[in-house]
Amino acid sequence: MQNQATVDHSAIKTGQLLSIAMLITALVLNRWELVGVLAVIFLITALINPLGPFVLVYRLLLKPIGAVELDMRIDNLQPHLFGQAVGAASAAIAAFALYAGYAYAGWILVFVLIVLTVISFKGWCIGCFLYYQLNRMGLRGFFAHKPTDKGMILGARPRK
Repeated sequence: MQNQATVDHSAIKTGQLLSIAMLITALVLNRWELVGVLAVIFLITALINPLGPFVLVYRLLLKPIGAVELDMRIDNLQPHLFGQAVGAASAAIAAFALYAGYAYAGWILVFVLIVLTVISFKGWCIGCFLYYQLNRMGLRGFFAHKPTDKGMILGARPRK
């Protein structure tokens, strides 16, 4: 039987909002560097979650001042970390495209990242969905963290 863990979804949603803000700022200011910085933030968060910059903003600033309340749900962190890795790769590709002079391709990818992050904020995560699809396919490393609620749509935010 699988152990059930809890995940603070307020930390995840804070990261999503900050990501959206950073991507929109990059788009408005026409700065590929911000997209590159976001790729690094996603990568750090995927690899060392407690040290992720947006996680630290949530944990050390927003939560202590009461700006955001705890939202613990029965969930596994691994699909969300996988989603961060997918975001890191996507943002890195967008930043490189912009840097290399492929502005249309880069900004279209940034726009897609914004849309997918907004959808994720609303409750359905493409990274989590991909994680669970890989789990269904039986790929190594995606076995230990199956969805805890069989009635949920894959990639959907767990109920409270």
